[in-house]
Amino acid sequence: MLQKIIMPSGGQTTDEMLILRWNKNLGDLVKRGDVLFEIETDKASMSVESFAEGTLLAIKYKEGELVKTGEIVAYIGDTGEEIPEEPEKQIHKQEDKKIVPAVFLNNETDIKDKIQENSQQKKNLKIVYASPLAKNKARNKNIKIEDIANHFSKNLIKKADIDNYIIDKQSSVVEGDYYLLDTTSMRRTIAKRMKESVSISPHYTVSVDVDMTEVVSLRKKLNEYLSDKGYKISYNDIFMKIAAKAIESFPLINSSYLEEKIKVFKDINFGLAVGLENGLIVPVVKQVNNKSISEIALANIKNVTAAKNNKLQESDITGGTITLSNLGMFGINNFTAVINQPESCILAVGGIIEKPVVHDHQIVLKEMMNITGSFDHRVIDGTLGAAFLNRVKEILENPQLLFFNPERYLFEK
Repeated sequence: MLQKIIMPSGGQTTDEMLILRWNKNLGDLVKRGDVLFEIETDKASMSVESFAEGTLLAIKYKEGELVKTGEIVAYIGDTGEEIPEEPEKQIHKQEDKKIVPAVFLNNETDIKDKIQENSQQKKNLKIVYASPLAKNKARNKNIKIEDIANHFSKNLIKKADIDNYIIDKQSSVVEGDYYLLDTTSMRRTIAKRMKESVSISPHYTVSVDVDMTEVVSLRKKLNEYLSDKGYKISYNDIFMKIAAKAIESFPLINSSYLEEKIKVFKDINFGLAVGLENGLIVPVVKQVNNKSISEIALANIKNVTAAKNNKLQESDITGGTITLSNLGMFGINNFTAVINQPESCILAVGGIIEKPVVHDHQIVLKEMMNITGSFDHRVIDGTLGAAFLNRVKEILENPQLLFFNPERYLFEK
């Protein structure tokens, strides 16, 4: 039975996806669950699995083409089944029949010569593909796709190539003093969102140094206990749990600004910024407030592995309410991060380094870490951001506070 393969939704922020690659060729047998092709949305690269079984009978869009949600991208069925012809192609077919030859051939010799000439021209013809956005922009700018293909020596033209071609023509810089890189859909979206975040959300930052001695000891003990479990606890896992604990006292940290209202979330869904070769992705661990450190660790391992293998699903990268960015592994001690809209807070964590500090009127070496919080001033005032960060510091330096609340035992009846 003939089955249509439809382009899935890429999320709430886009209705157009780029086909990165096909993992099946025409004529291949396809089983249910096989990865049919890979797409790039405005947030991530993802794999699309087949829900149908049979032979791949037709591929409607090539690698590098943009496709809207709901469009038919392929057909799967039994060998020999007829593929329905698209209306647009039927129109072109009818138009082709009306084409009148520009040269009238007088005799059989002329006909043979003309056939040979046309055959040679077809051999020399360079086939150039262009995305719909590239075609539209080239048309608007009165630029030939062939000129761009020759300029960059490539046969797949994207919208970014049009932009770069225009810059090349307008620039007075001597050729060879620079080179241009194509921007991916993910990179363009990152640029757009970072710009929007700074312009929409009035950022301010608060920074604090934390003595990590107790957390370093806690992580070591936890991983010793898990030595036969096949996974380890990271500082990110512990930090997420501690920040979620601190949010219990400051629920506005876990919120979004709406027009004339503030949306405060009950669940704390923690995003973790993961750097990839082609950009940045933020997979989310849902309901961190209801998870153990071990459950958070397993969720982070699953998300990071999926991100690096382009296996993230839409549900893995949506629904975040706060984000953590950690550059400590790169030797960075402190930095500020841009808020991941529509959230109100992102926490930037540096590396753990030994520093001389004053403790009990003596200079001692301590394992210190810097945390910088970026906050949306529309929701979180300076005093609230500072109080929250100090609460995070307090629990990091006394991780036993994760498991009990002294005030409850001292003051509750």
